[in-house]
Amino acid sequence: MPEPTLVVVFLRGGADGLNIISPTGDADYAAARPERLRVLRHGDEPGLEMPGAAADVDFRFHPQAAGFSELYNAGELAVVHAAGLTDGTRSHFDAEDRMERASKNTGTGGWLGRCLKALQPEGILPVLSVGGSAPESVRGSKDVAVASELEQLIIAGGGDLAPLLNKKLREGFGTHPLLAAPVDRLITLSEVLSKRLTNSETGEFEVYSPSVEYPESYLSGEFRTVAQAIKLDLGMRIATVDFGGWDTHEDQPAEFSTNLNTLSNSLLAFWRDLGDARDRVTVVVMSEFGRRLRANKTGGTDHGFGNAMMVLGGEVKGGQMFGEWPGLSNDALDDGADLAITTDYRHVLAEVLSHRMPGFDPAIAFPDFVPEGRGIFG
Repeated sequence: MPEPTLVVVFLRGGADGLNIISPTGDADYAAARPERLRVLRHGDEPGLEMPGAAADVDFRFHPQAAGFSELYNAGELAVVHAAGLTDGTRSHFDAEDRMERASKNTGTGGWLGRCLKALQPEGILPVLSVGGSAPESVRGSKDVAVASELEQLIIAGGGDLAPLLNKKLREGFGTHPLLAAPVDRLITLSEVLSKRLTNSETGEFEVYSPSVEYPESYLSGEFRTVAQAIKLDLGMRIATVDFGGWDTHEDQPAEFSTNLNTLSNSLLAFWRDLGDARDRVTVVVMSEFGRRLRANKTGGTDHGFGNAMMVLGGEVKGGQMFGEWPGLSNDALDDGADLAITTDYRHVLAEVLSHRMPGFDPAIAFPDFVPEGRGIFG
């Protein structure tokens, strides 16, 4: 039986969680932002209602988060608000580094890298980072393959190696930032993919045909690659997807709405495309930090702390919001400016690892940390 797969989606730039999942009925929220920078309860584009939200507050999804809303209402997506990095910083680089390493000992690699070293997966594609580079979270694993499309990892027609593999071989057996996996594993992967992605009768490469229509975006292409790898049963345990563009200091509404629509609908298409494989897949959506409660003078929001995380999966107790909502009164804010963090992000990730990877000790991924479950899984 195929092993479970964890897909980690990282929103780089500090996504505004208060605008993705908004306490629309909170007077402090309404007073802190103009209408164009918050989700409304009424009007032409009201927020999408969230039954089962926390603290008797009227939380709603942003109107461009229809995909999230559909998954939430189907009982497949759960939300953890006021989550994040408790030793926070407003530096993108520092916050990402701390969150992805999840250890004060920088020599131990990333939290996913430690996880992979302990699991010692035997599949031919244990971890795939889609895009141009592998994130810090998988540092320490020697099994990382990086590609936007699986055909970048196959032996091309005429027996020539795909460009990325050819480059790897020319440089010898050292680690290349685009391909961290050992050459012998990549050659095996290429041979298997060549057979599985090539029509045995015609000898021609077969383009992946998803079971649903994806939106037109590069992010959809990355999710489509992950879905294809999962359905090919290549032994993939971890996949990482990065999506940037969330550093919205100026004129936030336009760029934010476009990004959120892309993310929400691409994730929905990916989830539906998986079909029966959904039972063994869990998706976590996270960002390095949130944005400040109060809008700035340039039509945007500046770096903050507390944020929202989302967990998607067949065994997730979806349609609910977990964690403690601290409120947005001035006394409740962190340093009088930011959504306070009531759930360390590692609690969420540790619970995912414990539930979806039976027998795995989360202390390996998160040393010097004692996780407490939030009841996200049934």
